[in-house]
Amino acid sequence: MSRDLLQEIADVMRAEWNIAIAGSRPIRRGYMNEKWMLQTNAGPLFVKSYHPERYRKHQETVWREIGQALRLQAAFRQAGGACPALLEAGGQRLLHRTASGRMFVVMTGCPGRMVPAGKAPPEQMRSLGAAAAFMHAVWNDRNLAAAAEERPAQPLWTVDLPGLMKQWEQRQEEAVGAPAATLQALQLQRSIIGRLDPGEWADECPGWTHLDLWADNLLFEADKLTAIVDFDRVRYSHPMLDLGRAVLSLTLDRGAFRREAAAALAEGYRQIRPLAKGRLLHAVRHAWVVESFWWIRPGMDRFSTAPHRFAREMLWTAGQWDELEHVLGNI
Repeated sequence: MSRDLLQEIADVMRAEWNIAIAGSRPIRRGYMNEKWMLQTNAGPLFVKSYHPERYRKHQETVWREIGQALRLQAAFRQAGGACPALLEAGGQRLLHRTASGRMFVVMTGCPGRMVPAGKAPPEQMRSLGAAAAFMHAVWNDRNLAAAAEERPAQPLWTVDLPGLMKQWEQRQEEAVGAPAATLQALQLQRSIIGRLDPGEWADECPGWTHLDLWADNLLFEADKLTAIVDFDRVRYSHPMLDLGRAVLSLTLDRGAFRREAAAALAEGYRQIRPLAKGRLLHAVRHAWVVESFWWIRPGMDRFSTAPHRFAREMLWTAGQWDELEHVLGNI
């Protein structure tokens, strides 16, 4: 299927842009979607094909949402942001369709390498902080038509404590017979959710947010961020979630937060956009509240590499919840 699919994509690329593929290398990362790095007569290009089974439950909204996310990526790139350039066709269309109906995108390749989870040095975190702030500023601090389009009334992932508790109770029922480690993780999650202060989330400032700012979606050369990639999940949410996810992914090493690296992220962010003291800790806790329900659940003992890392981040953070003020506070 992959060879036939790539041939279909090649046919569209030839028809739309007169681009010929000289070589291809599959990228086996992510869930279900097929990806390739291509060598072409237009230079190196990246292609992602969206597997229909991944989006089967969201057919009514997914293409509109991904289309909106891609338009925001294009706006970030046009403003000078560090991300791939998308290839347009037929009046600024960024999502393309093969003859068999498969949706895909084509974008420029970017230089740089991924940094192992938990290992980003302060200089890279500072560069990432500035890039994330610029991205948020382009999307939220300017009169950007792409950002104003279809902005929902309520932001995604606002903290709803009664709703979270109901969700936890359902998850607990599903965990009957689960391994002891899973049950212990659920109890740890419950102990934190049960004592959260609803007022802590009252002053959250909503805005367009990447929502997937983790190690695999960031490229660096030496001390500098060269690209943020994978914008498919951009939604109107809470921009601080991007900072919380970056801290969890890039500074949490073998159970310990690296304060100097986390502080460098905040320093870089403040070069472009305001960030009050203490907000970074708030961002990490907000990210944990949202994401812990994705990763602390029955079956977590069978997770593959990336989900296993995410689950460990949730458990490591929960295990030192009361000490986070000393570790990440006042940054």
